[in-house]
Order: sequence, then structure tokens, then C-alpha cells
Amino acid sequence: MFRTLNRKFIFGTIARVTPTFIVPIFHERNQNDEILLTDSNNEVQQTGWDRLRAMYSRNEFDEYSIELHNVVQESLCGFFIGASLGGFIKSRDAYLNFIQNNQATIFHSTFEAKKKLQDYVTISFAKGAYHWGWRLGIFTGIFSLFVTSISVYRNRSSLSDYIVGGSLTGAIYKANLGPTAMLVGAGVGGVLSAMGGVLILGLLKISGLSMDDIRKSLYKIKETRQKLMDEAIEKSATEKNDHLTQHHDIIVKEKGVQKVEDLP
Repeated sequence: MFRTLNRKFIFGTIARVTPTFIVPIFHERNQNDEILLTDSNNEVQQTGWDRLRAMYSRNEFDEYSIELHNVVQESLCGFFIGASLGGFIKSRDAYLNFIQNNQATIFHSTFEAKKKLQDYVTISFAKGAYHWGWRLGIFTGIFSLFVTSISVYRNRSSLSDYIVGGSLTGAIYKANLGPTAMLVGAGVGGVLSAMGGVLILGLLKISGLSMDDIRKSLYKIKETRQKLMDEAIEKSATEKNDHLTQHHDIIVKEKGVQKVEDLP
């Protein structure tokens, strides 16, 4: 009996102190977590077109929306993964081909042989990275843009968003090969995106988060990183108050602060 009570106490304590913002297995949200996400109850009710218009617009600080920022990040991530995979595969094939095709080649020294091998492998790595990098980057960007736009319009994420996004992306990717290839690409893209959507939505269901929470969290991390960079630049500045800044402060102090909309 005491062992059962101890176990309940231990698991209850773990559930209370677990940072559920990262892995909320025990609860959807933990009251001890730091509040980093916007409360959806405080958001103004908008239509689907209003949310899409806001997604593709800039705010008063001339900044892109959270959704577009994440689309760009996902595109760059796809480019990096494609470049890495393509480069490694091409460089491996180049290494094996060089060894196989130059067994009877006479080199003046070991250094010359290694140099030619290194040059051959490096050029092949660059070609493979270019060949796969931009393709996977564009494919990931288009897919992410479609899925994000659909989920923003519907104001929720579901498996149909991934299927539609994958089908449209596959069709566009094979558009230069004709209607038949577009249909095949749409089918393959829909199947693959459905598998990925099931995996992503399953992980989100287990963690208790949503895609909107993740987007806002990533944007919050970006803002924090930018703030830290600005603070570091400010600390490293040799002259923080130059003559122009001092003159500006004097004028503001004399005339006072005015809002832009109040100016004549």
C-alpha cells in the first residue's frame, strides 16, 4: 500500500514539474510552464481570407508573418538536407569510380594520386549538392506553402491538408512532363504526404501541441535570438551616444513625443 502511494506521489510530482511546453505527455498544458504562446481565446475572430491576407502581408514593423517565416525556414532545411544527401551519394560514387577506373593509371607520386582523387570527389560532391539541393528545397517550400495556407485558411491542421498539399506539389513538380506525369506526381505526392501527415499529426497528438503552437514557438525563438544579437551589438559599440543622437534627444525633449497619426 505504501509502495502504491509512493509511486502515485512520484508520478504526480513528475507530471506537475514536467515541462509540457516541450513534451506535454501528462497534460495538454502545465501551469508551471512559462507562457510563450498566444492565448487563442484572446484572438480576434477572423475569416479564412482575413487570415490568409494577414499571412501574406507585413506588419507595422515591415516583418513577414510567422507562417511565411517558417515556410522559408523549412525550404532552407530541405535545401540543406538535399544538398547533404546528394553530395554524399555523388562523392561516394565518384570515389568508387576513381578507384576502379584508375587501377592501371601511373601517377608520379602518391601526393598526385591523392590530389586528383580529392579534386574528383570534391567536384562530384558539389554537383550532387547542387543537383539535389535546389530540387528538394523548392519541393519542400511549395509543399510547406500549400499546407500552411490551407491550415491557416481552415484555422486548424488535419490530414487532408497534407494530402492536398502533397498532391498539388507533386503535380506542379511534374508539370513539364505533361498531364500524365502530373497525375502520377499528384498520386505519389498525395500518398507520401499522407504518410508524413499521419506521422506528424500523431506526434502532435501525443505531445498535446498544435502546428500553430510550434510556429509561434519557433518565431519566439527567432525574436529572442535577434534580441540577444542586438544587445551584443549594443554592448560592443564604442560610441553609443554620438552627436547626431544627442541632438535628436535634445529636439525630442524640447518638442515632446508625437504620434505619427497626429502629425499634420
